[in-house]
Amino acid sequence: MTSFRPTKIAQLAIEAKLNLVLGAEAYDRVFPGFEVLEVVDGELRAWAPSEHRAAVIDVRYSDTVARIAQTVFNRPIRRVNVLLRGMKHDNWEQPAFEAASRFRADADRLREDRG
Repeated sequence: MTSFRPTKIAQLAIEAKLNLVLGAEAYDRVFPGFEVLEVVDGELRAWAPSEHRAAVIDVRYSDTVARIAQTVFNRPIRRVNVLLRGMKHDNWEQPAFEAASRFRADADRLREDRG
């Protein structure tokens, strides 16, 4: 298994090239907080700050991210996998510890506000 983590310089180069290729408006709308975690066997693994942004990058911009990453890393990128910040790429665990109890508490407060 071939894997590596990008340097800070490589991360900044990817961000700059995405901004150049997509334009400032699209980049600022979708890519703030985007971070490349690692490349494993041709799969680029990344995080995005929200589930919506992760899905948009995965569906609409994965080919562009792959082409740009190939030029920065000088290695083939065959797949791009973007998840919500904090989620693990190797299993299906949720990112936040005890998140369900936090959401239940929020839902209870909303019910109290309505009643």
